[in-house]
Amino acid sequence: MQKLLWHNEKRKLSELIPYDKNPRQLTKKQHSDLTKSLKKFGLAEIPAINTDNIICAGHQRIMILKEQTNGNDLEIDVRVPNRKLTAKEFQEYNIRSNKNLGEFDFEILANDFEMDELIEWGFTDFDFGTGDPEAEQKEYDENIKTEKECPKCGYCY
Repeated sequence: MQKLLWHNEKRKLSELIPYDKNPRQLTKKQHSDLTKSLKKFGLAEIPAINTDNIICAGHQRIMILKEQTNGNDLEIDVRVPNRKLTAKEFQEYNIRSNKNLGEFDFEILANDFEMDELIEWGFTDFDFGTGDPEAEQKEYDENIKTEKECPKCGYCY
């Protein structure tokens, strides 16, 4: 199989097709934080798509850009592979590019992904509630402590 090489191309937001099994979700706070980031920095992290315009990474950024442009058909840079990703490559990249950056729909993960692969791609037993509940609570508490908001800008901590 040909080695993957990525390059930039331009696409209109209307040409980009969300992956129907994308398990990534945003909380209201994460949506707000990402909106602020896009307003401040623009589209610094370029979405990745497959050769058929299906979004592999960048669903939330694209969604917020659509909200910000009120239906204007903005043209953006996207990363495109030199060949179509296989179904497994697509799933793996979708998970790897989003791990630790949001919340997931665990029903989609359970129904449409292999558990062994999810563990390999960065999930842990704690993510699926099969680990030690006390250790999981401690990890959660530690994560909450780090989710402070800057009193000036709201997101730089």
